[in-house]
Amino acid sequence: MDLSGRVAETVESSAGHASFLGQWALYRAIEDLDPPRDETLWVFGAQGGAAFADNAKYLFLHVAAERPDIRPVWLSKDPEVVRELQRAGFEAYRCYSPRGLLLTLRAGVVFLTQGHRDLAMPATAGAFAVLLWHGVPLKRISWDAGFRELPKPLRRAHADMADEFDLLTVPGEGVADQFASGLRIDRERMALTGYPRNDALFGAIPGETVGMDGAALDRIRDLADGQKLVFYLPTFREWTDESVADRLDLPALDSFLAERDATLVAKTHPRDSLDLPDGLSHVVALPEATDVYPFLRYADALVTDYSSVYFDYLLLDRPVVFYAYDRDEYRARRGFYFDYESVAPGPVADSFEDLLAGLDGALDPTADSYANARAAVRAQLLGGDPAVPESTDASGVGESRVVADCAPAAPRSAAVVSAVRRRLAASATDEEKPRESARIRNL
Repeated sequence: MDLSGRVAETVESSAGHASFLGQWALYRAIEDLDPPRDETLWVFGAQGGAAFADNAKYLFLHVAAERPDIRPVWLSKDPEVVRELQRAGFEAYRCYSPRGLLLTLRAGVVFLTQGHRDLAMPATAGAFAVLLWHGVPLKRISWDAGFRELPKPLRRAHADMADEFDLLTVPGEGVADQFASGLRIDRERMALTGYPRNDALFGAIPGETVGMDGAALDRIRDLADGQKLVFYLPTFREWTDESVADRLDLPALDSFLAERDATLVAKTHPRDSLDLPDGLSHVVALPEATDVYPFLRYADALVTDYSSVYFDYLLLDRPVVFYAYDRDEYRARRGFYFDYESVAPGPVADSFEDLLAGLDGALDPTADSYANARAAVRAQLLGGDPAVPESTDASGVGESRVVADCAPAAPRSAAVVSAVRRRLAASATDEEKPRESARIRNL
């Protein structure tokens, strides 16, 4: 990054810090006002208010289709997201519109994927806040990553807001300690439910194509009818300008796949890109912002590196190849919670030649030598998911997944709904004193 880019990044970061501190102060002021809230009004946001995406998207769609006693409302800071949802018949508004602010102030429950700023943060004060999160913590997060380097006032504000999450949904007991450390959310505020977005791995979800290219999904489905599909989903490396394409010999990969009657479907991180050269017939790319979960159900194998999407894909019990050509550098820069090799249940490739060898095995149905390793990682880290059998170890987490109330088409979303309702019912009968509104950690 050149000097002008670094200056712009610094200015943007400083503005973001100031905005967060201002919103935090307003949050506390509104909490003191204690506005009345309606527990049947549920408000959803995701990715800083920028998208209709991730776990919040799929939970919202489930509630809209299956829970007539709940009023689900999607709020976004992007007017195009709002228009697309409204055209599809869903209730949606801009976060900072008068209607959006009023609904957030009245909502009994708010659902978030990143944090309170997925919505109008001050207006969420006093609502039951559910953090759905957006992945399995293989890489270190938040307080175990960048938060410790923030200026003290920001650390103080972030620590205070960590206490404002009433419930965190987690996919398994095996990641509870990592979430508790990275997010400063204790186990009593966790529920083993699985992630709502993974409902889309097992079948179409009504409304899933809102805000995405439905024609692209149709094309991938048609491709899957006649050949094997391998999806390549690499993570983002913020410290380098090198593209993942620089580590691929795309013409050679295209020939390799043609010989095996397979196609590679690549989708990079939204902050990265992959420009394909002309002449490729067995390598295609999806737009960077594509919601990949409806597509993954058509994938016969997955190639990735450190993206936690592979944990989701393990629920399908299909081969995974790890193209981790820079894992020593990545481990040094980002840090892992787990020994990488022990939770990577597939061949780990250091070079393009190793990648082809791994793909050769993944595309051979008679050569699946990693099935037991995949099962072990699922049981270790994803035991709260309905797709994982014999998942009974929830003794250290606030509550386990609720299966009895699960609709067959969306068991993870239904489990979240059940967990929220149980917590709301418990809160209504709780005779303990409410927690202090200004509980500040000593940092």
